[in-house]
Amino acid sequence: MNLPKVNHRHSQNGSVLIVVLVMLIVIAIAGTWAIRSSITSLNISTNAQASSLLVQNSDSVFFTLENKTSNALQFAQMRIGDGMLAYALRPENKGKELVFCVRGSVADNFSGSRIASSVYWQNKKIVNTELGQNGFCQTTRGDFISGRQAVMTQVTVRAADTDRDWEHMMEGDDKESSKGTGIQRVVITATSLLPNLSSASVQQVNNCLKNHTSFVDPLVENDTVTDCLARNNVPYSTQDMEYSLRSLKAS
Repeated sequence: MNLPKVNHRHSQNGSVLIVVLVMLIVIAIAGTWAIRSSITSLNISTNAQASSLLVQNSDSVFFTLENKTSNALQFAQMRIGDGMLAYALRPENKGKELVFCVRGSVADNFSGSRIASSVYWQNKKIVNTELGQNGFCQTTRGDFISGRQAVMTQVTVRAADTDRDWEHMMEGDDKESSKGTGIQRVVITATSLLPNLSSASVQQVNNCLKNHTSFVDPLVENDTVTDCLARNNVPYSTQDMEYSLRSLKAS
């Protein structure tokens, strides 16, 4: 009796095909996972680098200011005439911020109100044209710190609010004679941002920088510059420093 022949070659070919397909699927899944992992790592690295860059640029503002104020002549010039501190400390400018952009093309960005703008709230309306608008950083002008056109830094100066008469007394001072000696305090805010790492339009970024103050006015309860930047997903870093201005007594 003759039995029918079984074609094992076709059976083996089918098994090999299934194994190859399974291997291709596994390789595809592994490749997709590797790509996603590398993209995530790249995003984390980019975010860390961006944050570090922003903080460094904000820090540099205070390093520069502290170096300038350590020089008696430069410090005096900042407190008179159109100096950056003089404007903020005038009684009529209470509640106003002096604003200037740190531009890589400018030799001295801290020279005073002649290259700055002012911004303040008046009856819940923003006023930003009192000194013109050249002081605000604007992406349309390319107001970046360097030629790489990555980081913009905007600085504001305002008088600090204080109702405490003896807060700044030094050891050995008499309480009565120290009261009302005119010790002045200022708040300086440095905000650095990376507009090119956001999907915000040029107009949105410019609006954040020139139509908001860096502080909340209690009578207005306004959004700040950083509130606006955060709402538009613009990477930023902001730092506030409060300084007490007091003349040293002659020995």
